[in-house]
Amino acid sequence: MSGAKKMWHFVRWPLLALVLAYAALVIYRIPAVGEAERTKVAVAAIQAQKITMADVLGTNLPPVPYEPENEATIAGIDKNNNGIRDDVERAIFAKYPNSAKIRAAELQYAMTEQMFLTDVFNSDTWKATAQEDDRSYQCVGKSVSKTNDINTDSKTVDSRINEVQALVFNTQARIAAKDKAYGFTTSYGQLNDASDCDIDISSL
Repeated sequence: MSGAKKMWHFVRWPLLALVLAYAALVIYRIPAVGEAERTKVAVAAIQAQKITMADVLGTNLPPVPYEPENEATIAGIDKNNNGIRDDVERAIFAKYPNSAKIRAAELQYAMTEQMFLTDVFNSDTWKATAQEDDRSYQCVGKSVSKTNDINTDSKTVDSRINEVQALVFNTQARIAAKDKAYGFTTSYGQLNDASDCDIDISSL
């Protein structure tokens, strides 16, 4: 047996093992790469979703949803594709037909609360949703007409927050989905250079 053949005889199995190990590593990493890309796309979508003046004015107000169909899924029905469930959107309009300012804030908050049901699947998407939700919470605060009593103002904010949450998380399945999303809770900071309201409510 020649020297070259002897060399190949000894190195071929370790070399094959290295090739197989590399192939296994590549295959193992494929799901991780796919998850990272999926997360990146989802976070970008969460950050890009905003209410519009058309939403606030009810230009594209959806029809009353068929309740059995609306309650059949966690996401429910969103015929006008604005990120707000149709029954929630219509309920806000019904309660505040004469206040575009309150509608703007509550619709924005409803949209970000809905994200916990539809867009969260890991800590990064939870973080992005929580940051947007914080903005919306502050926007609800800005929609409250200030009095000289800070306790009264605080109670009004809490009342409006609670009423939106009651609308969005209105079934046991949706409450369970929200709890599942909060299982991904992680630390996060506030968004930099971001206004609280998607729509300038001082102009409404």
